[in-house]
Amino acid sequence: MKKIITLAAFCVFSILKSNAQCNSNGTSFGNNTSVGMYNVSGMVSVVLNTNNTVTLNLGSTFATASGPDVRAFLVDRGTLTNTQLRTTSNFLARPKIEMGVINGNGTATYTKAIPSGMNISNFNTIYFYCVTFNQFWDFGSFANFTTANCNVLSTENFVSNSFKVYPNPSKGIISIDFDQATEIKSLNIYSTLGQKVFVSNETIISNTAIDISVLRTGIYFLEIIDKENNTILKKISIEN
Repeated sequence: MKKIITLAAFCVFSILKSNAQCNSNGTSFGNNTSVGMYNVSGMVSVVLNTNNTVTLNLGSTFATASGPDVRAFLVDRGTLTNTQLRTTSNFLARPKIEMGVINGNGTATYTKAIPSGMNISNFNTIYFYCVTFNQFWDFGSFANFTTANCNVLSTENFVSNSFKVYPNPSKGIISIDFDQATEIKSLNIYSTLGQKVFVSNETIISNTAIDISVLRTGIYFLEIIDKENNTILKKISIEN
């Protein structure tokens, strides 16, 4: 039974955190005006992950001309124009994350840690470059990840021990004890199947009694979100 509950908790947490990755599709490729065969086509996307890594995904339709050492980079282009960015010395002078060597067309995935001191919100360019011949291949754009469009940048998990839920197990009334300076935006309860079964429309302050007697006996997961979109998930149980 314990294993089943643990698995259910993992599944619910996965459901609640399904937006914990942020995705941005690459667009506007075809910037090599000198050698057209080098231009990139097909699906390219960038994913920002919660563990301070970033992923470059090349889809099944990805295609470009082969080369001896073509590599993909994510670049903070700053104020460089497209014309300036075609000059490899300008590209090399900009902050960049080398994602990996491109080994042909089709599906591929590259994940790298974001180097210390780099602000991923400033990155907006996917750049393909042949190292061996210092040759510009192609570049495209992706939308900057910001706190406005990416929960990864705006969400930090609460310290679990700072929130006390009691009594637990409960017979239908629970209270939550937390720092008075924290402002709770929403409180939701999910079943072990990931279904939202309770939403509190009341202002939540520390030690406020919350009536959840409408819920049946069983195991649930309490989700607490503050005004900064910080989130915590706690397992609770209801008894007769």
